[in-house]
Amino acid sequence: MDAILAERGLGALLLYSESFKDVNMYYLTRFLAPDPFILLKKLDEEPIMVIGQMEFPRAQKESIVKDVRPYTDYDYLKIVKAAEKPELGVMKFLASVVKKELGEGTIIGVPSNFPALAADTLRQEGLTIKPTFNLIEKARETKEPEEIQEVGAVQKVVEEVTAKIIDLIANCQVGPGGKLIYGSEGRREFLTVGKVKTIMGHKFLDHWCALEQEIIVAVGLPSANPHYFGEAQDQLRANQPIVLDIYPRSLRRRYWTDITRTVVKGRASDEVKRMFDAVLEAKNACLDALHEGVLGSEMFSLCCDLLERAGYPTIRGGKQIAKGFIHSLGHGVGLEIHEDPRMSEVYNFPLKEHGIVTVEPGLYDPKIGGVRIEDIVEITKKGCKNLTKMEVPLEI
Repeated sequence: MDAILAERGLGALLLYSESFKDVNMYYLTRFLAPDPFILLKKLDEEPIMVIGQMEFPRAQKESIVKDVRPYTDYDYLKIVKAAEKPELGVMKFLASVVKKELGEGTIIGVPSNFPALAADTLRQEGLTIKPTFNLIEKARETKEPEEIQEVGAVQKVVEEVTAKIIDLIANCQVGPGGKLIYGSEGRREFLTVGKVKTIMGHKFLDHWCALEQEIIVAVGLPSANPHYFGEAQDQLRANQPIVLDIYPRSLRRRYWTDITRTVVKGRASDEVKRMFDAVLEAKNACLDALHEGVLGSEMFSLCCDLLERAGYPTIRGGKQIAKGFIHSLGHGVGLEIHEDPRMSEVYNFPLKEHGIVTVEPGLYDPKIGGVRIEDIVEITKKGCKNLTKMEVPLEI
């Protein structure tokens, strides 16, 4: 972090936020708290964490920041009570802490989501605040061994749960209109998207993981929309593509993972089979070509080459198309489900060793449906390590 601060001409970094939703605060502290607290990192010095009295003992034990101090060390109540409004008093307290620890001459970098009221107050107190972009995010691109281990642990869970859902679909009976029926004798019911998501949610909670965003269970023609999440009442049917795009997060460690499989209960049409084969070939070829130093845009271009060669249009060059390959090849995964690096036409940056990315080509046709296959991998110097062990079935 010191090298990045120096490169950007900053004397310090300041964060003021909670850490349940602010992943940068959690990344730098490894401490979960629902209320805002202060993190200061002066160039070439150890960080300081200043937090409310209630969380202070826990922060001392759980945070990776060694220098943890309570608000009471900085006359919190006195400063807040002296202000016209408590909200303004909290900002003045923040300014007093920053001024005491950093001084007025320090150029202080703050993240782009830093509160506007806080920035205004700090400047009014004579402090120099400079918004920064992608400063912490760049550090997060390269994963430490324990981070890779955490993603791998969640990946094992998602594969186990996804395999059980695919088995559930495979073991369904086919009812009128191709509707899938599941359950034991006397308790049979149609299998719906809502039921699939409910079952998944319970299974993930059993493993201390959660579906914190709505996952994708798309059946038939609507699966031609890559982000059609599926309505609760949508019924799963035989002989139609079913796209399962599942991305849980660890409740305690906060790391995400991502997997997509496309299956058909029964027989897939010839065109769905052709789309599936083209997507699977593209995914495998991209995995073979992936390595440290390759540009994200080069990986996207390779995928387009392969799918265009198979006879499908792509959005390369900004083309507006109604069917074919209509999204990027992949994205980074870590403390956010979508983070850098990207494998898109505009990401002209080299991929870094120990980055974690998805590889997820897809083909879509409003008259047929969609097919997408997604693995998650760790980038290495000479290739990549596939963290996804799950098979890639089509007909089940």
